Amino acid sequence: MDIIFFWVARMVMMGLALTDQLPFHTVYLHAMVRDKDGRKMSKSLGNVIDPLEVINGCTLESLLKKLDSGNLPAKEVERAKKDQATDFPDGIPECGSDALRFGLLAYTVQGRDINLDIKRVVGYRQFCNKLWNATRFALQFVSDFKPTPTLLDDLMSGGKMAPRDKYMVSRLMTGVEAVNNFFSSYRFGDAQNASYSLWINDLCDVYLELVKPVVYDTSEANKDSRLAAQSTLWVALEMGLRLLHPMMPFVTEELWQRLPGRGTLGEDEPQSIMLAPYPECIEAYKSRKSEDAMGVALKVIKACRSLRSSYNITNKVLTQFYLKVESAEDVTAIESHVDDVKTLGKASGVAINASNVPQSVGIVVIDNQTTVMMDLAGLVDFKAEIKKLEKSLKQTLPAATNLEKKMAASGYEEKVAADLKAANIEKLAGLKKKLGDIEAAIANFQ
Repeated sequence: MDIIFFWVARMVMMGLALTDQLPFHTVYLHAMVRDKDGRKMSKSLGNVIDPLEVINGCTLESLLKKLDSGNLPAKEVERAKKDQATDFPDGIPECGSDALRFGLLAYTVQGRDINLDIKRVVGYRQFCNKLWNATRFALQFVSDFKPTPTLLDDLMSGGKMAPRDKYMVSRLMTGVEAVNNFFSSYRFGDAQNASYSLWINDLCDVYLELVKPVVYDTSEANKDSRLAAQSTLWVALEMGLRLLHPMMPFVTEELWQRLPGRGTLGEDEPQSIMLAPYPECIEAYKSRKSEDAMGVALKVIKACRSLRSSYNITNKVLTQFYLKVESAEDVTAIESHVDDVKTLGKASGVAINASNVPQSVGIVVIDNQTTVMMDLAGLVDFKAEIKKLEKSLKQTLPAATNLEKKMAASGYEEKVAADLKAANIEKLAGLKKKLGDIEAAIANFQ
């Protein structure tokens, strides 16, 4: 706690003495940064990590040379060299200041001493690369796009957005709200994680992939959909970069300056991302319905991908999918995202509750409401698939049998809580449905 007096108290006293004003009103005390093994960084241990060595990179030879130039006893130098060679056999890779800052923020989640592992910082350097590559890749989709100062409001009021566009704007607003709340309560690690999740899980893995066929289609019939997708993508990139900026100032400034439309957005346009207002959530633009619908679609997409992977089907081969969906709400959600399921699921077609499902299908049961089937005609060896299904049947049957015995045991009705009994009934129904689907699939293959 000596830092409070040596730095904080001194700055307060100097500020009052020279300006008659407090230099700051809040002090944030982070946990002590230790080495990856939890030892306090000490010159005598030779485990001090210089931030500049992480930012710029450093060879093992340079690290060892620095120990030789110090004032440690020869015995401690040898021990420190051994530790350095073990921890950094290839030296410290160049990570950059953005990755170091982002990594240190991530560590604040644990709320106790930080055991700094350079490998984790290297991981966030890879996120910097992902951010750079994804944004540069996305820029080709908006190269012919001209943004306006009121783009977001115009987009939301235009009535031409696809469900995927509404989903992305809603996730953007949800992410902005979360990051602002975390910053205001000094939960910097949670703010870092929320912004990371928004970029990776929502923007890069989902939306950026979904808009590819939309933007590539330059036909007149697709003009409105293409413009809505470009507008949504530009808004997501621009706001997402501003959201990240306090945590990754250098790469976000560079990418923000490269967005199309810079210098054409009027007199109030900031010249730097540092001068741009921090994003704020617009509650009216959040849509729980859009997020839930996309959530249902993503479950179907995951099942489609799982089926394709289990049968080793290459991306070049598109497959026909059949969905059996019990919930009317889920049917509506999937119907609104059929194109998205086809895009990410590599599907030639998606039929919902069709009556003409072929017998040669592979099956994935998502839950007791939804089953995904893929036509395997001409794609797989049926005998091998029967063996897989029989193995799955053997694994599922005991779970259903044991649960039935448990529910039929004496005293079950009197002793078990009502909510647990309801959960068991639902679980048993799901298991029986899965068993029925597996048995039907085996019969079809036979």
